[in-house]
Amino acid sequence: MPHYATTATYRAVGRPNPALDIPAVQRCCEEWRRVYRSAYRGDHDEWRASDRAGDAFCAALPPLTSRQNCRDFIACIAYGIMIKAIAEKDGGKLLYAAQVALSSFANERKTQKSPDSATNRPKTGANSRQKP
Repeated sequence: MPHYATTATYRAVGRPNPALDIPAVQRCCEEWRRVYRSAYRGDHDEWRASDRAGDAFCAALPPLTSRQNCRDFIACIAYGIMIKAIAEKDGGKLLYAAQVALSSFANERKTQKSPDSATNRPKTGANSRQKP
């Protein structure tokens, strides 16, 4: 996944922001910073370091295995796009994946809440008439 981060991203990742109160966002940013520092020291190439750091940011994303993880995932992607750790084009695809995952959880909940159709079906025929 190509990333278009710049040194502005490095400064943005370190700035205080309410999004960093979300542990998942904080974890993604910490991974971005850690890998960027390491890669930049090794390569002295800002673009390669940014690309590697963007991959680390994405690798730290929460799995789409629960509704809360999906919400955290969306927060991470939105913040990643905002600070340019994730390209907008890639972010859109990732947000769509989160949308699909959330809809699957909504469908599961509907299935679990709906009563069993066999037990709650109105009775018909001779057995449905009550005696006076």
